[in-house]
This record gives sequence, structure tokens and C-alpha cells, in this order.
Amino acid sequence: MEQLKREITDKIAAGNRVTSDEYTPYWLDDTIRKSLWESQQKKCCYCERKRELKRESDVEHYRPKAKVTEDPSHPGYWWLAYDWTNYLYACKPCNEAHKKNHFPLLIDGIRATGPDDNLNSEKPALINPIDDNAEESIGFAWKGSDNKFVKVVGLDKRGEITKDLTQLNRPELVEERAEHLFTLDSLARAMKVAENAGDREIINKFADQIRDITKSNNSFAGFKRAFFHAHMLSDYVSND
Repeated sequence: MEQLKREITDKIAAGNRVTSDEYTPYWLDDTIRKSLWESQQKKCCYCERKRELKRESDVEHYRPKAKVTEDPSHPGYWWLAYDWTNYLYACKPCNEAHKKNHFPLLIDGIRATGPDDNLNSEKPALINPIDDNAEESIGFAWKGSDNKFVKVVGLDKRGEITKDLTQLNRPELVEERAEHLFTLDSLARAMKVAENAGDREIINKFADQIRDITKSNNSFAGFKRAFFHAHMLSDYVSND
């Protein structure tokens, strides 16, 4: 790998570009993929669905390695191609069909072009699900009954861009989130009844259930937490 890194560095220094197929995809090694999958609680970093390791899984470069859609003159973040901190576990639809080589910056961001530049000056518009607190930028709107849906809502510019870029409101995601509405609503109603009755034993029982269902290892944990926050039950939401 070190030899390959030197070759890539030399090619960039000579004013040439490095295409995607010139990189040896060490990041697709089963050990790396499994480590990312486990560290991200077996969920896609963008849509938050549980994914099987061998099915519909991908290793995503947060900063694209060979080109940047928003800046055609940019050679890509070639120096981060083999950097573990630039890897995310994602499902193929989120990564290959939507995120692709996108990496927009906020209007006052300064794009890095080499390893000596400061990445902190970039101000990425795309949320990093590992390093950023997504709940500050991503919210949800939902409707129950017969016409059930749960949609992602951008709470700020980064949330809006991330939602649109990764297509977090594509039909299958809107529907899959909505499948949890009945369980969540039933649990919220039961907790309200227990609180009004002042029954501490029952309150503790439902509190354990809310904490369990809102733990970060669950699919759509972000939405589930938002649901209970909206129902004034924040005290019982998991903060793991």
C-alpha cells in the first residue's frame, strides 16, 4: 500500500489526475468492511437502516477520492483514499445511487486540495454521521392513520443538503420508517396514561422500553428519538 501511495503522490505532483480504477480497493477487504459495519452498529450511515454485511453494503469515502462533482477541477481527496477516518459504512443505494462523488461545502468553506491544507476550513455541507451531531440538523415529519409516512426534514442548511443529496425521502425509506409508527404511538400513549396515574412501577416498565427502542443500534434511531421528544417524553430517550 505504501508503494501505491507514493505512486499516487508522484502522479498528482506531476499535474496528473488519478482515476478511480487506478486505486487498489483495499477498503473493500472483508476485515475493513466488517470493522466499519460493527463500529456503526450494522447500520447504513445515511439512511439508518440495519444492513446485512454481505448484502447491499458498501464502504463510502466521505470525501471522494478521485473527483468532486461540485468542483470539476478538483483532483479528489487522493491523500485520504486510504485513510480510515475517511471511511463510512453505507448501503449501496445511498452511496452508489445518490451520494456518489458529491461533496459540497457551505458558502464560506475553503476546499482542501492537498494534504497540507486544513480540512477544518472546508465546512462541509454534507453531514458526517460519525463526527457530527446529526440531530441538530436533521428532523422528521410524520403522519399516521391510513396515509402513513415519515419524512426527513432539514433543520438547517446542512440538513437540507444532506437530505436532498442522499435522497433520504425516497419512497421505500418514507414507508419503512412509517412501519414503526404504531409501536411508537402505542408506547407513548401507554406512558402518558402511566404518568397521569402516577404508577411508578408501570412508568419504569415503559421507560425501559422507550430507552431500549431508542438506542442507537436500532434502525431509524434518529426518528424514534425525535418521536418521543415531540411527545414530551425526552426524559426516557436513550442518550447512548
